[in-house]
Amino acid sequence: MKLDSVGLVVNYKKEKTREIACRIIDWLNSKKLKVYIDGNKGKEIGKEELNCPAEKFIKNVDLIISLGGDGTLLRAARLAAVEDIPVFGVNLGGLGFLTQIGIDDLEKSLEALFQKRYFLDERMMLSCIVKRAEKEIKKLTALNDVVIGKGAFARMICLATYVNNDYVITYSADGLVVSTSTGSTAYSLSAGGPIVNPNINSIILTPICPHTLSARPLIISENDQVKIKLESSEEEVMITIDGQVGFVLESDDEVIVKKSNHKARLITFKEKSFYAVLREKLGWSGQINK
Repeated sequence: MKLDSVGLVVNYKKEKTREIACRIIDWLNSKKLKVYIDGNKGKEIGKEELNCPAEKFIKNVDLIISLGGDGTLLRAARLAAVEDIPVFGVNLGGLGFLTQIGIDDLEKSLEALFQKRYFLDERMMLSCIVKRAEKEIKKLTALNDVVIGKGAFARMICLATYVNNDYVITYSADGLVVSTSTGSTAYSLSAGGPIVNPNINSIILTPICPHTLSARPLIISENDQVKIKLESSEEEVMITIDGQVGFVLESDDEVIVKKSNHKARLITFKEKSFYAVLREKLGWSGQINK
């Protein structure tokens, strides 16, 4: 990987953001690397001169460092995927399934990155197309999940669900999570979905509070295509991408989800296995045989 310039995607609401961001910038400057900050909020950390307009940011950088939590990394990954740019996630606290590089190991990890002692973990992403009256009105990309959910009123919505144009079920539920294996530890898990190792490329359908007990989560192939038709009309229904980008759906809208042509490229140092991370993040206990 060529490394001449680095972009920062920052969650400015986290504690110690200014301190940690300045540590990273100072380290990058010591290596004679150009630094850019996404957008126009550099003044939040006293680095307004590093601001870079969003439309130019992704064209100027060889690497993105996300500074925050998993949400910040998800935003950075969607931004980076279009240009196949790697993402280096720094965790400023919280659960952090994706951002496993902590503050204490920051300079050590940056040095390993600079010396090219790292691995690129490629993660499958989802392409989401919304059609209204047979016309495509939105096209989005997700790393974790695409969620269709009801609004504020406590009424169920009906989602006719097809896989490869074969009718599967009409979910009467509060909503439906369509996730990648990476996203299986996010909203899907909270809704009762399975945990899937991210090395297994798959698509997971997890209903949210379904009306019938027979409506269970479903794991399908990475090469399958999911079509969801909204059959409810009375209530406000939202579609959200990675819990961050969303808009309102209308009755008879169709949502088509399949594997994206883009991949998230996450920098890792393989210091912990996926199962070690699960034990740590989910607080699993029990005897570990050595």
